[in-house]
Amino acid sequence: SRVVFPEEGGGAKSARRSSSSDNIPDVEDLIDESYSKFHEEACRAEMDFYKDPKTGYNVYTEHAHKKRGKCCGSGCRHCPYNHVNVKDKLIRIQQPAFLYEGPTDDGDDSGEDAFFAPLDSIPSRSHVKVLFFSGGKDSFLAIRRLVKERQRQASPPFHLILLTTFDAKSRIIAHQEVPIDTVLRQAQHLQIPLLAIPLHRGSGETYPSRIEKGMDAIRKRLSDAQRVSLVFGDLHLDHIREWREKELSSERHALEYPLWEVPYEDLMEDLEASGIGVTLSAVTKGTLRVGTTFDRSLWKEAVRLGMDGFGEEGEFHSVAEVWAVSRERALGL
Repeated sequence: SRVVFPEEGGGAKSARRSSSSDNIPDVEDLIDESYSKFHEEACRAEMDFYKDPKTGYNVYTEHAHKKRGKCCGSGCRHCPYNHVNVKDKLIRIQQPAFLYEGPTDDGDDSGEDAFFAPLDSIPSRSHVKVLFFSGGKDSFLAIRRLVKERQRQASPPFHLILLTTFDAKSRIIAHQEVPIDTVLRQAQHLQIPLLAIPLHRGSGETYPSRIEKGMDAIRKRLSDAQRVSLVFGDLHLDHIREWREKELSSERHALEYPLWEVPYEDLMEDLEASGIGVTLSAVTKGTLRVGTTFDRSLWKEAVRLGMDGFGEEGEFHSVAEVWAVSRERALGL
C-alpha cells in the first residue's frame, strides 16, 4: 500500500491521475512492521525505549525525551523539542524543525529591510500563512502572488513561513530531486523563515500526521497567532485540491490557492519579470532533459510534445534559482 504524500508547492507533480482522489503516491511506502506502531505502544506503556523492527536497535521514545526535559542536541528520531539544540540541523534533524528563522540584526543578513518578518519578530495575534514550498517554479510564483497580496492588504499584514518536506535518509525533496540545502539557500536569499519536515521511509506514519507535527512546531513558536492558513501552489488539478481539502483542512487552518486557474501566460510573464533562472531538476516523460532552462520556448515545446506546459501532470519538475537576482527583484518589490 502507499502512503499519501503529495508535492509541496504545486500541482500533482509526480502524482498520477486516478479515479480516487486518495491515490496520490509519494516517497514513502507503508510496511506491515513499521516503527511508529512500536513507538506508540511504548509511549502508551510509558516505556523509555522500543526495539526498531528493522535494525534491532533500542530507540528512545518521546516519553523518555520528555522526562529529560530538554533537547539533547543529538538529532534523535522522536525529539519532541523540534531539535532546538541541534547545531547541524540540515543533516541531522529527524523531526520538524526550523532550518532558517529569518534574518537577524547581528547576522550576515540584516532583518531591517526584510519584507516578511523573521520568526521572532512576528507580532502576537497575527495572521500567519504557511506556504508548502518545494523549491520549484510554481511555489516560487506563489510567493510572488503573496507579496502582491500583502502589498495591497490594509494593516495589519499577514506573515509568511515556508514549509518543505524531504526524505529523511537522502535529504532530497521527493520528485523534485532538489536537495534540502538548496531550499535552505532559497529561503535565506528571500529572507523567509523555513520549516523542514523529514519524511521517514517505512515509518508507518501518514503524510497528514507528519504535516500536523510540523504545524505543532509552528504553534509552539507562535502560540498566540490569531489565524494560520495553509497555502499551496497548485494550478488546476481538481483531484489534488480535493485531497488537500479532505486531509489537511481543519478549524485550525484554512487552505488557500493563490495560483489556482491563473492563465499560464500570466504565470510566464510573472516568471520572466522576476528575472530568476529556472532549471529542470527532474524529467519523467518525453525528451526533455534535466538541466534544461525552463522558459517560454520550453513551455511551448512541452505543449508541442503533448505535455502540460508547466509540468502540472508530473512530466517534469524544476528548481527556482532565486539567487540569480537580488531579493527585491525576485520577490517583486
